[in-house]
Amino acid sequence: MKRKLFRKKTNRVTATKDISGRKTARRVPLFNLLLTALFWLALVLFFYSGRLLRPQALAPGQQAPETIAASVDFRAENLAATQAGQRAAAGAVLPVFSIDTSSIENARLLLTTNQLMELIPDAGQTDVQAVIFTALSNTASRGIISASDAQTKFNGAAPSGKVALRGGKTDVIRTLDSFSLQPDALKTTVAAIIQNIPRGSRHEETVRALIAQWLWPNLVYDAAETATRSAQAAVLVEPVIEPIPAGTILVRNGDTVSEQTLKWLTAHEKRLSELETPAERIQRLAGSGLLLLIGLALTAAVTGIVQPSLLRSRRQMLLMVTLSTLPLLAGKGLIYAAVNLHMLPVAALNFILPLSIAPLLASILLGAAPGLIAGLWVSFALATLLGGSFDVFVLGLLTSAAAIYTTRDVKRRTALFRAGFWIGMVKILFALVMAVLTHPSWQILLPQLGMAMLCGLISALLAMLLIPVFEHLFNITTDISLLELSDLSHPLLQSLAINAPGTYHHSLMMASLAQNAAEAIGANGLMLRVCAYFHDIGKLVKPGFFSENIQFTENPHDELTPSMSTLVIVSHIKEGITLAKKYKLPQVIIDSIEQHQGTSLVSVFYHRAKTRRQKESAAGQPSINDEDFRYEGPRPQNREMAILMLADSCEAASRSLDKPTPVRITNLINDIFDARLRDGQLDECNLTLAELNQIKQSIIFSLTSMLHGRIAYPKDENLPDKPAEMPDQSAGNPPADR
Repeated sequence: MKRKLFRKKTNRVTATKDISGRKTARRVPLFNLLLTALFWLALVLFFYSGRLLRPQALAPGQQAPETIAASVDFRAENLAATQAGQRAAAGAVLPVFSIDTSSIENARLLLTTNQLMELIPDAGQTDVQAVIFTALSNTASRGIISASDAQTKFNGAAPSGKVALRGGKTDVIRTLDSFSLQPDALKTTVAAIIQNIPRGSRHEETVRALIAQWLWPNLVYDAAETATRSAQAAVLVEPVIEPIPAGTILVRNGDTVSEQTLKWLTAHEKRLSELETPAERIQRLAGSGLLLLIGLALTAAVTGIVQPSLLRSRRQMLLMVTLSTLPLLAGKGLIYAAVNLHMLPVAALNFILPLSIAPLLASILLGAAPGLIAGLWVSFALATLLGGSFDVFVLGLLTSAAAIYTTRDVKRRTALFRAGFWIGMVKILFALVMAVLTHPSWQILLPQLGMAMLCGLISALLAMLLIPVFEHLFNITTDISLLELSDLSHPLLQSLAINAPGTYHHSLMMASLAQNAAEAIGANGLMLRVCAYFHDIGKLVKPGFFSENIQFTENPHDELTPSMSTLVIVSHIKEGITLAKKYKLPQVIIDSIEQHQGTSLVSVFYHRAKTRRQKESAAGQPSINDEDFRYEGPRPQNREMAILMLADSCEAASRSLDKPTPVRITNLINDIFDARLRDGQLDECNLTLAELNQIKQSIIFSLTSMLHGRIAYPKDENLPDKPAEMPDQSAGNPPADR
């Protein structure tokens, strides 16, 4: 009876074939079914409960693809009337002016008493300085304007002739006529000064020449404050609302969409939502929920085709639901912010939606197939939320493909920005293609292009931040983390190189064999290289009890019984797990430590025990049970762990070959593979016979290359003979390998 190469489980829906071609039925776990049902129900309630307005697909400047008529009576803002009222309110705001008296302060600083006494020597005891500055301040504080400003009304800034003069807590409303012209202000000031100084000092020309340089137009127009007040007045104007009867044509096919058109369409959509009865809402909820259920079923069917193991794994299913939930929550929030709160441009909404974050994360955490599945579902769900938007669905598929393609071999976190850049470029290309079809204005196209690239880069940044979180929560090890662990300077590997050099060298050789074999069948070569480095770290506890570390010392197993030797050898699995947990190594490495020996037989000590039992020939003694000489397992659970087991066995066995010719290596590897199959060690992995043959050929090729023979170097006859007292230790030995 042939052994089965595949593990049997009763919790799967798909069927797999064993070596004999028989099928075994597998069912989906009940947990995954309940999780999917709850996810669908929560999504329907979250998406369609309440009154979420649908975003308008049209944009200003775009040609309408069809004629749209009002189906119900509604009220909408008359944008032209509202804007006219706003302009009238802004125009009614008086221009704001202020009086600048800085010239008088400058005069106070520059004119001294001695200078004034020289100009007006007959002033006597009169405080000429106080008289002059009082007259100047009185005139300047009332405001001075030039004749040209009075005639042009400050170049049209004060068309009504009235201004709001800032001063103190409240403004003063004055006309331009109430301000003094510059000549009149000078004349008035000179008269006030002469009237308050002694008669002998009343030199009018001298006083005029003295103060003329300080009396200039000082009425200043405050344009910024005027604009602010005008804007505030415009905002306070109530929108002009007018009734629109049912049947009114809101936009005709081919017409250019205006802001007024969008106002009508938005108000019409809002009115339809308000008129929706509870029965109609339930009907809409049921129809939308059924559509989402169909999409979910389609996604599950695709999953069953491309990666059925995803449907059977609780952990992976929970991760996929989580990854799908994040962009759907963010998507509805962005739609609400754009449509209801007007915080985002509706025309660029398709390029703002987080369509690529789920496939990006799923591709890195679980692989390309889960990434494609996540992208398909998220694109369908968001397109459904937007009323069946074909553009969103296609854009989601394109960005998902870009995310999966650019992250298929990501091993460094910085490489994620390359993926984000290409996601943005795909969105930009899609925006340009749609622009050819819809002819949007540059005011619409440029924000779309900017949002497309920005969204791609933000997706990459979020992926970089979230990957460590999901790795920790779902016990997943990505290639990014594996590459960090492949550094041979890790403390455990350094300790292995010093305390168990034979095991260390074996691990390095085995890593090369395993990685090459994995790449031959499309498995994860980097994972196997790292697992090979750490798979035997448990030998650090008792390194001298393992053959690869026993060189010129006595074999400690000669003093032990076969059973005790077996316990020592088998214990390196538990010791390795303990060390791996102590150094917080990922679960995949712990799995490799547990599974790389499976439940295989420690044959050396088993046969030694059988030999001793046969020699004793004691009647009534029980026979040797091979279960007492086996590893605890488990057996390899996937093809990577199976490759690790085979590479470990082949590399260790190849060291026993005296003359490793290609024929001997091939025979040895064939025997090892056959023995592992007969022993059932590969029953629980998902390897096929074709893949098993590819692995065998890869290991044979690698070992043949590693263990190639060398031509013996002839002895150099020109070298002088060694002194007689020195023993010849090199005779017959070839030089060191180069």
